[in-house]
Amino acid sequence: MEEIKKVYRARFKPLGNLATWPVYQGPRNIPNPHLKRVSKGCPKITRFLNKMDMHDMRGPRRCRLCGGQGHSRSRCPHRAGSSASGGDHNS
Repeated sequence: MEEIKKVYRARFKPLGNLATWPVYQGPRNIPNPHLKRVSKGCPKITRFLNKMDMHDMRGPRRCRLCGGQGHSRSRCPHRAGSSASGGDHNS
């Protein structure tokens, strides 16, 4: 703690008014907007995938509603109120 206190013993010179500063004449760095990180959504996976991660190892898609293969619960033809069954609407 004594070492930290030594840092702040020195007097700091205030920077003064911003209008009195000299104009910067050095190089300008303009960032490329295409290299900007995307902050929305899920982070990108950076690990290497192996056989366990492959979709084919999991088997075919199964519906949790009817147990059928090849569709999910949201697209199930047996879902209540669904017009996917192809029934006649005029009867």
